[in-house]
Amino acid sequence: METQTPGPAQLLQLAGEDDTAAFAALYDVTSPQVYGMLTALFPTEDDALQATTDAYTSLWRQAPHFTFDFNVDHADEQARDRTVVAWINSIAQQTGRYHRPDAQDVGGVPRMQAIASRLTELQPLTDAQALALTTIWLGGRTIDEAAAELNVALPTLKSRLRDATIRLTRHYLSEITGRTNPESDPLLTTRITGSLSSSGGQTAAFSDDVESDLHVGLGTELATLNALQALDDAESVAVEAWVNRQDRATATHLRARHALFQRMLTWAYRRVSAHPPAKLLDSVLDQLPEQNVGIGFIEGVEEYEVAEDPVQQRRSRTMFIVVGAVLIVAVIVAFIFLNTGDQRIRSTVDGADDTVTTEPLEMDEGSVTGHYSNQEDVAYLTFEDVPEIDDDQIYQVWLFEEPGGSVVSVDTYTQEQLENDEVQFRGVTAYELLWITVEPDTGSENPSGSAVVEMPLED
Repeated sequence: METQTPGPAQLLQLAGEDDTAAFAALYDVTSPQVYGMLTALFPTEDDALQATTDAYTSLWRQAPHFTFDFNVDHADEQARDRTVVAWINSIAQQTGRYHRPDAQDVGGVPRMQAIASRLTELQPLTDAQALALTTIWLGGRTIDEAAAELNVALPTLKSRLRDATIRLTRHYLSEITGRTNPESDPLLTTRITGSLSSSGGQTAAFSDDVESDLHVGLGTELATLNALQALDDAESVAVEAWVNRQDRATATHLRARHALFQRMLTWAYRRVSAHPPAKLLDSVLDQLPEQNVGIGFIEGVEEYEVAEDPVQQRRSRTMFIVVGAVLIVAVIVAFIFLNTGDQRIRSTVDGADDTVTTEPLEMDEGSVTGHYSNQEDVAYLTFEDVPEIDDDQIYQVWLFEEPGGSVVSVDTYTQEQLENDEVQFRGVTAYELLWITVEPDTGSENPSGSAVVEMPLED
């Protein structure tokens, strides 16, 4: 029976289980577009290589926490693959944005304009819309930075980005799904023009301030900009908090829309690709905190398509064969490794020479205790008498790289799950702070309230 390397969704799942062979295969599938995006942003090779390394190191840390919960129907394997690749590209874009202040050189407006002009996928947009969208996505700019560089008023830029996103998503749906009337897609027909002003009866318009935009009813439109990762961290948290205050159906709809927009961006800019040097994968693997080789299910999955030249395609097929051989050779090791179950992290922490057990932290009348090992780079939490919460709420665990900095969601948990199981995660040395918050039962992309537990992850 003919077999193929698993698709990105399966490879990501295996990478989340410490499978570095699957992670290497995932890197080979996705790195042309990731590296292409970052070379567009960073003309200097050293900067592009460093940003790519940082993006994949971040991907390794976040892989165990990825979930499809906030997305549209993923019964189809190809749909799951597209969502995973879009998520990886969003990590790369955010990494590039944070890396910009330290870079030797950053691509400016002329560079973004040249890229936008050669992408046929952007043809449905006006030149101004294509340049604005490219400056935000490939240029890694916030709306404030892009408005200044493009010499455009901030409200005008917001409107331009919103219109570009909706127009290009309709084009994407038409091209990918073959829909004859993509404008009727339920994710795009939701109100996007804001509410009417109570004083003048006019449709609310964007202002210079996100809080003011939210106040006049432009939350849906700001959620669109948030999908482009166009807002700074504080603005993004404010918009996510607004989403969480909506009713369950609306919040779910907005998150599905967010995911659709990011898949559209991945498709629209897929031709901005370049293969990184072969040595870069070794450099990335050398920086991973754990070096476990595993094996996934080898079954037929359609490869995620990145537009590239025939030489690049032959190299990718060759790499798939090599990685497949490594996966098959590793099957016995993987069987032992993957069947150790949920006790693996706990036993690793408990058996480490530098195990740290925190003092129990209060959760109302209950408590949570942290157990972690910096040497092994893993941790777990145990709970007692977890407070009950409303049926439409859920606990969510977060990791901060630094207080107030970049945040990653570990997962969501019911009160019963926390009492009966453990919260386990790896990459503890990359984070300084752990939060537990109470969120809507759909979960949140960022903490929307204050922490019920705040636990430092440093001695």
